[in-house]
Amino acid sequence: MSKYYPHLSIVFLVLVGFLVYRSTRPTPESAVVFVVTPLSYGDTTLPGTLRKDAPVGAAGNFLLILSDGRPIALDSQGIDPLIGAKVTADGFLSPPATTGEMPTMNVTSITPVNSN
Repeated sequence: MSKYYPHLSIVFLVLVGFLVYRSTRPTPESAVVFVVTPLSYGDTTLPGTLRKDAPVGAAGNFLLILSDGRPIALDSQGIDPLIGAKVTADGFLSPPATTGEMPTMNVTSITPVNSN
């Protein structure tokens, strides 16, 4: 006569369940890596994408969106043709005046970046 071991069947079921779980779970996607652009105040150069908080041609504020999503307010005019383009902005970067505001850059030059 053979002995019946109920605890072995429970261990076996747990093992089978774990193997099924491991073999059917989705594989993780590659992580998205954001390059955090360090901000150095004063005369500086920052790369980003040019945006505007108003329609093209209308009065509004230009924004430089950094690669990590942080906005920089730009003190500049006449750069509507570059909206949406990747650019490099040179100028004087000032820290935000109060909490919740964004830094401001007095722009001396903006150069489009080739995406080749």
